[in-house]
Amino acid sequence: MRILNADNDSAIKDIILYLRTEEAKQLYHSIGILLQRNDLAEHIHINDADYTHEITVLLYDENQVKSLDERSKKIISEDI
Repeated sequence: MRILNADNDSAIKDIILYLRTEEAKQLYHSIGILLQRNDLAEHIHINDADYTHEITVLLYDENQVKSLDERSKKIISEDI
């Protein structure tokens, strides 16, 4: 697992997600789709009602990162 704070481009170790029920359902459903498709090039975005907050989720294999951008490769390989 890797977590990137996109606001300041830094890796973080621990987060707390505060989700409304509908947001949790959307995240649950979207993760199910990612797992079912098992496509490492795909990602999902979960937004709140007014698009102020966003969660981006993707599946990765540290041995198959060629389709990711350089920042993503670095956070996966170095956790920084």
